Amino acid sequence: MKTLVVEASPRRDGNSITLARSLIRGLRDAGETEIRELFLNEMDIRHCNGCWSCLKLGEPGCVIDDDMISVYPLLMEADLLVFATPIYWWTICGQMKTFMDRLEGFLDGNGPNNFSGKTLVLIVTYVAEDPDGVALAIRMYRSIAAWAGMSLHVVKYNSISNHVNESPGKLEEAHRLGKSLAGYEVPELTVPCPIQGCKGRFVSTEALARHLASGAGPTHRSGGG
Repeated sequence: MKTLVVEASPRRDGNSITLARSLIRGLRDAGETEIRELFLNEMDIRHCNGCWSCLKLGEPGCVIDDDMISVYPLLMEADLLVFATPIYWWTICGQMKTFMDRLEGFLDGNGPNNFSGKTLVLIVTYVAEDPDGVALAIRMYRSIAAWAGMSLHVVKYNSISNHVNESPGKLEEAHRLGKSLAGYEVPELTVPCPIQGCKGRFVSTEALARHLASGAGPTHRSGGG
């Protein structure tokens, strides 16, 4: 199994990265060794230009020559994706948002199949708890995972009282999740999407149903443009 961990916090000792590291320890304790971490704050990943040139490449990629070019192959190879981000101003932090926008280039060539069948773990940490904020971020990733054919696990932590290092139960939750996901490999994609022009193939009819429910509009895609 190959795991890619994307850490968006600008602080290496921040709550979201601390939880990600606990999940990684769980994976390693279960025998996993092929784990790659990306610390976005130290990478050169520029904003998406919205030029749609990626749609002409025929394979995952982007015309912007920066560190994201080396990330697309890592995403393709991964069975397990871990996205760890703090919540700033009611949503994911800027480093993670820039990274997510550049995932448009990962869809080229094979559409949602480049994600389909993978498992995604979302780690979100935050201070203010209200009907918006962290809930909106989680809903966004639920929609992304559904359209792309991924299963989703969420670990969230409210750090208003203390750093997660002082919450052994939450660290154990992340560690336990890591151990439980060990050995996962993307299964064969056997269920095609019936929408004309959609290349999507999925691991089950349930995954297809989630894809159909979240894909909308004339392009059968989620998100904006």
